[in-house]
Amino acid sequence: MTVLEPKREEFSGFAACPFIRADRVAGELFLAVYDNTKDTLLGVVDQFLASGKRSALLAQINEELGREETKEYQRFINALLVETGRGRIASLCFNPNDDLEVKGFNPRAEAPYFLINLAFRRDLSKAHKSLRKTDYYDNIPGYYMRYLGDTTAKDKDDEIDAS
Repeated sequence: MTVLEPKREEFSGFAACPFIRADRVAGELFLAVYDNTKDTLLGVVDQFLASGKRSALLAQINEELGREETKEYQRFINALLVETGRGRIASLCFNPNDDLEVKGFNPRAEAPYFLINLAFRRDLSKAHKSLRKTDYYDNIPGYYMRYLGDTTAKDKDDEIDAS
């Protein structure tokens, strides 16, 4: 949490993950280690749902994915959630091998393991809408915004396209 919670100038004075602290402090953050040799992802998702918490952060400890695989794995998880009737939940994946930076800062590279964030789609939508009303995204390059799903983002610099 030492990377995700502090306010950062790269994110216009917001934390890299502006909502995680509130969930953690309120006891609404489900934390788990996901070992795919012992557990199923859906089993861990069901544990999260049964916990009644607002969001989850899973450390997938035994999977080394290249940066080019992160987005595809996230798509796979989201499709699996929908296909199995758990579509009210969405995943966001954070790979320490990702090289997505905001003004030279790469919070993903600080992750000790591949991380899977799970949250309710309605909460993610609400959070995104509230951040759009701020300057949180002002320093995020266009290629990174497109990676996050903003198809209207224009390049703000000459960084490579990481999609």
